[in-house]
Amino acid sequence: MASVMRILIVNPNTSTQMTDALRPVVEGLGYAAVEYTFFTSPSPGVPSINSPHDARVSAEICLPTLIPLLAHHDAVLVACYSQHPLVSQLKAEYAKLATPMADSVGSTGRRKYVTGILEASVVASLALVDEGAGEGFGIVSTGKVWEEALQIAVDDFLLGQSQPGRPTTTKRFHGCETTGLNASELHDLPADEVRQRMVEATKRLLRRAMPTPASGTTTTTDPPKISAVKAICLGCAGMVGLDSAVRSACVEELGPEQGNEVYIVDGVKAGVGVLYGLVRCGF
Repeated sequence: MASVMRILIVNPNTSTQMTDALRPVVEGLGYAAVEYTFFTSPSPGVPSINSPHDARVSAEICLPTLIPLLAHHDAVLVACYSQHPLVSQLKAEYAKLATPMADSVGSTGRRKYVTGILEASVVASLALVDEGAGEGFGIVSTGKVWEEALQIAVDDFLLGQSQPGRPTTTKRFHGCETTGLNASELHDLPADEVRQRMVEATKRLLRRAMPTPASGTTTTTDPPKISAVKAICLGCAGMVGLDSAVRSACVEELGPEQGNEVYIVDGVKAGVGVLYGLVRCGF
């Protein structure tokens, strides 16, 4: 029988409402012999992470409280859709714990694992799309600042470099479209308004990767719409449950057949799945 795995789910903002929304999603995955601990940033902290600067501030606030928890968990998921500093910082802290030194308090001698929901969703998307067929993925996120910030983050993750203000250098990534809402507004605004913003952003993302008709081409019937975006990442932990809005947009824009073939990747689910596999395989 597999030993119990302990995964720490970190919400680096102060919204307990957002943390509570993660619980049924994570626990509903049904992984055997797993215990989850849910962490919310201490207050005063960052109520909604709306920029890379907010992410850095939230890391400074959360790290001291997280360090004592690490030895009691096998893996950590940072549930913020950004290039969040905690991912690297917690990996460094775990590296210290895994060093088998006689005077190392809390040393375990075992590997432990950390990922963020951005990184996990990119890994999942690359596994789902067919690059050979020209397929790729994109992100639907919150405020406009993330359009460039997440492009930089994906470039860093995939290529080890970023090019601010320039198109991404990988054909697999078709960029990010945003709703204009911040993370807290996803919960606070009327559901119909949030859903409509998600639909509009998704349609813009799909249109980014549609072929342009050849000049002078005429047709008596509208050709079927085809987009190279075959996987869409939910670019905020607060978008839990909004996959239905993304699906509706895909069907409306591409038609039922093409629209239902687009993968919708929840970074929280992807993150737990990645960590579960890493711990069980013991890489």
